[in-house]
Amino acid sequence: MASMATLTPHGGHPENRELERWFRRRGLPYLYAEYRATTGIFTRLAPVLVLVFFVEVFVTFGDEFSGWSQAGIVLAGLAFLAAVAVGVNRLRGRRALALPDDVGPLELAAFIFAPGAFALIVGDWVRALAVVSANIVILGVGFVVFGYALGPMIVRAGQLMVSQIGDVARLVARSLPILLLFSAFLFLNAEMWQVAHDFPPAFYGIVVGSLVGVGLAFVALRIPRETDGLARFGSWAEVDALCDDAPVAVPGAATAMDHEPLRATERFNVALLLFVAQAFRILTVAVGIGVFYVGFGLLTVRGETIAQWTTTEEPESIGTFFLFSSEVVVTWEHLAVAGFIAAFSALQFAVSSLTDESYREEFFADVTTEMRQALAVRAAHLASGR
Repeated sequence: MASMATLTPHGGHPENRELERWFRRRGLPYLYAEYRATTGIFTRLAPVLVLVFFVEVFVTFGDEFSGWSQAGIVLAGLAFLAAVAVGVNRLRGRRALALPDDVGPLELAAFIFAPGAFALIVGDWVRALAVVSANIVILGVGFVVFGYALGPMIVRAGQLMVSQIGDVARLVARSLPILLLFSAFLFLNAEMWQVAHDFPPAFYGIVVGSLVGVGLAFVALRIPRETDGLARFGSWAEVDALCDDAPVAVPGAATAMDHEPLRATERFNVALLLFVAQAFRILTVAVGIGVFYVGFGLLTVRGETIAQWTTTEEPESIGTFFLFSSEVVVTWEHLAVAGFIAAFSALQFAVSSLTDESYREEFFADVTTEMRQALAVRAAHLASGR
């Protein structure tokens, strides 16, 4: 049975900060029963909000003031900032200059509207509206990034991919013959080089991004089916085996199992980590294919051939270097074609991995094992709070 950290009652469930950190390091903070926006999200976001608040107060007046008048506006901004902080603290029953131990609606309202109010005082309503709108966007993005622990989630997805690099390599090796047959035909096709030559960079980015996006959309549509049943366990002995290194106590075998369904936020958190982990694999395959064709093309497709295929007198050279006493030219067309093929390969790999049953099992196996462990810890944690 896993060891249990010191627990104290709070809100009907045990409070265990070590367990909260355990979930957070795995990019699954919402599986911790005591995770709250005011203490778990906005308090972490508070330093960023204060910095944005501070910057906005001093950029709202732009270059309309200079000299001593500008110094006066800066001092007024400092006073305004201090007055807002003191006012919020007093309304919340804290000391005037105390740091907030939780961030609630009052603090968030101050962040959104106070800089806008200062902008209205020293500027106009258009500038004030722009500041308020920007703050709402910043708050929304910050809520997602900090709330769902996107930083730890991306790190964990990378760790999972590295730890299972052998499985990923086998999966890619099984797809590689089809990928190479499909991509080699495109790479040695003159029409593809003409398209790459004629594409404006913005349109090229949209098309390549769309191909990768379609592949990721296939993964996103499949993920809800993969999460079904992950939170159900046959016995506490099974949960105990999965919770071996987690700071949580597992109920004894005699205790009845009570499967508590995942809340919407928990389900989304699990699905998001699954998506990020699989997106890592698809993008890694895309980058690998792209790098391969960059190297392959530098050795096989000469500048004269590119000029003939693109019907131009001179390819759009990015740089040149010498390899084995021969000049090698790096062209925009070369990189563009390699990028196209990488995007097509990512789409092909994603579709193959999700439509072929044997591919699909390998594609999701290691990540669902990680999810299974985290959900077992959740089940033990919830049981310990009853």
